[in-house]
Amino acid sequence: MPLPLICLMTALPALQAPAPAAPAQAVLDAAKAKARAVAEARAAFMRAGGNSKDFRGDCAKELADLDARLALEVAPELRQALMVSKLFHLQLAKAQPTPTFLDQVRREVPPTAAAWSLDPGLLSARATADPQGWGAYVAEARAKHPDANLRRIVLFDHFLGRLEAGDEAGWKAAFAAIQTQFPGPLAERAQSFLDAEAKTGPGRPAPAFSLKALDDPKATYTLDTFKGRYVFIDFWATWCPDCRAELPALHAAWARFHTKPVEFLSLSFDRRIEHIAPFRKQAATPMPWKHAFIEGGFKSPLADAYGVMGIPKALLIGPDGKILAGGAQLRGEQLEKTLERFLGK
Repeated sequence: MPLPLICLMTALPALQAPAPAAPAQAVLDAAKAKARAVAEARAAFMRAGGNSKDFRGDCAKELADLDARLALEVAPELRQALMVSKLFHLQLAKAQPTPTFLDQVRREVPPTAAAWSLDPGLLSARATADPQGWGAYVAEARAKHPDANLRRIVLFDHFLGRLEAGDEAGWKAAFAAIQTQFPGPLAERAQSFLDAEAKTGPGRPAPAFSLKALDDPKATYTLDTFKGRYVFIDFWATWCPDCRAELPALHAAWARFHTKPVEFLSLSFDRRIEHIAPFRKQAATPMPWKHAFIEGGFKSPLADAYGVMGIPKALLIGPDGKILAGGAQLRGEQLEKTLERFLGK
């Protein structure tokens, strides 16, 4: 016998959709949905042969809507969600936030705000771009944010940053914090980075390689090719924004030192070899030194031998085949200073 209609009507509310999310959470959920749409568009762009460096998420409408809402909204929690969402959409669009907006974010969004859970990498990016302005802010989020997943991500990013910078006290403190707060997979991953870094520490012999020259298919590069000379090796890719950011310093160093007993060798981890030549045809990035393409990138035997778990990664090898320097010593303005130590002025 079917249930009376009154019973069915009483049961209906349990079958209905859940109540809508709070306004602040709705803003963050909309940002996540946009990120999924951008990821799908990016994947389609790359399947068509595009280089990811040329892809930008179309977030013009969302950014305009966020600005319009921020101009009117007064509720603190909702304003925090709107501002973090705007920062997130700017990242999707590969657009730089203005200093004025970043100052506003620091003033109105506490380091422990729930909105930062949208993308903890936003905090890490600020600490990297402006350590003086954001270092203490991000450190507070790293220590006190109620979201354990956010603390995990930001702490690991901090560990990697200190390791890359050669800040032994900094990375050791971060490593100890990871071991204490997040034992298990994260601690094991941190240890894997330390193990990889140890493969190319100063004083160690550079691992052997045999690579086809990109500009001359008949030529092959090995360590013996450069015997008796210094070799600056740069693991990079055109899709890597940090790699591209290093190129002005690298071009300046090449212009200054290429007549000395040193070779510059860039090893590309690009997804397609075809992406390299068009990039080097640009006036600002000719990269007029030696090149090779690493098939398989991070999964290649060479990446394993050299402990390459992230790019850019640069190394300076001495005439005797031993590693002399790496990490922050070969980044930015430090590159010429380091080369000068070994090659003279």
